[in-house]
Order: sequence, then C-alpha cells, then structure tokens
Amino acid sequence: MTVIMAFIPILLILLFSWFIRVGMKNLSKRIVLTKRLAKGIILSYVSVLLFAVILYELMPANEEEIFTKSDLEKLENENQVFDEAFRKNEVSKLHKDFLVEEWTHEIEGDTFHIVSSNPDYLPAKVFVEWTDSKEKRIEGKMYRTNLFINGMNMKDRIPFSKVKWEGDQLIIEMPTEQEFKYYRFSNNLAILTNNDVFPSNETVIVHGETYLYLTVPKHMNVVDEMGLQLY
Repeated sequence: MTVIMAFIPILLILLFSWFIRVGMKNLSKRIVLTKRLAKGIILSYVSVLLFAVILYELMPANEEEIFTKSDLEKLENENQVFDEAFRKNEVSKLHKDFLVEEWTHEIEGDTFHIVSSNPDYLPAKVFVEWTDSKEKRIEGKMYRTNLFINGMNMKDRIPFSKVKWEGDQLIIEMPTEQEFKYYRFSNNLAILTNNDVFPSNETVIVHGETYLYLTVPKHMNVVDEMGLQLY
C-alpha cells in the first residue's frame, strides 16, 4: 500500500505537467516563451517534485503507533475480561501485563483502614483475599488496564494511583493531573484512507482503570468507609 501511495503523487505531477503544456500551447500567442525554455521549466519543476517524493519515502519514520477501531475493541474487551475476573477473584485470569506494582507491609495492630487521599475521588477498585496466615503482613498488587485515546497508548504517560502507608492507614493517592497536547497529521488521501481510523472530530477512548488486590490474614479487620472494596 505504501508503494502505491508513493506513486500517486508522481501520477498527479505528470498529469499537472500535461495540463501546463496544453495550456501553454493555447496561450502561445500571448506569452512569448521558446519551447526549449518551457520544457526546461517543466522538467526542472517535475524533477524537484520527484526528488521530494523519493526523499520523503526514504526518510526514517518516527511516528506514534495508532491503533485502529477494531484494535481498540479488542483492547476494551481485554479490560472487561480483567474486570470480571477481578470481581470473581479468579487470580489465574488476571492479565500479568496489567501488573504495575506489588508490595508487602506489616502493621502493629489487627486493624487497618483503606482510605482515599481525595474523598470525592475513587482512585481504585479494591479486592481483599483472606488467608489463614497468623502474621500481620499484608500483600498488595496494583493493576492497570488498557488506556488509549484516539488510538494512542496513554498507559505509560498518564500516571496511575499510588499506595502509601501512614500508621494503620492504607492511603490510595489520587494521581497528579497531566496535560497533553498532540497534533495529528496524515499524508494519506481521504479517498484512500481506511475507514477504521478516526475522523478529526471524533474522540475514541478506552478507559483504563486501577485495581488493588490485597491479601490479608483472616484475623485482621479491614475498615473501608468509602466502599472501595468489591464483594
């Protein structure tokens, strides 16, 4: 497809050159130019344009990978499968590629609180797996699902919620706000563009979410006043 697209400008250039020659014949009575000079101008113009096309094709590409709508539908489906597995505590189905952080922490008492740094913001979905351990050690795994905006992978650019301990409080921190600006450019002709890409006036988002999977001994108490836990 790339080779075909490369030859389209050449065909347009040749067609444009033909129109110039025909036009110059019709205007020969008004414009005083020798045939040799006219041919020289046309050949020079065509040569420059051909050189530009060839140079463009040889230039290394350093563009953002854009996923198509069908790709995004598959990624959205991955998110839904993960969410369902997380809610059902089907650990074997949790996509390992979504794991972004894991940790262990010991507390002195038998009770800890799960809180959000912002009462108006639900930073993560939380699931607690109870174990028979007699220790006071809590294990945590943080997951984050696919996040795409207009076909661009934003998972590594937009920060996810972080976890920190303060005494008996497990605080899930709201991610810092980020602002991104990007400009979309394509050299594809509209009539040849795949319908699976995005119009300039359309915004397509695959919403990624943050999940916190906790492993907690049964003898401990978990206080979750914000209702972050999934049951």
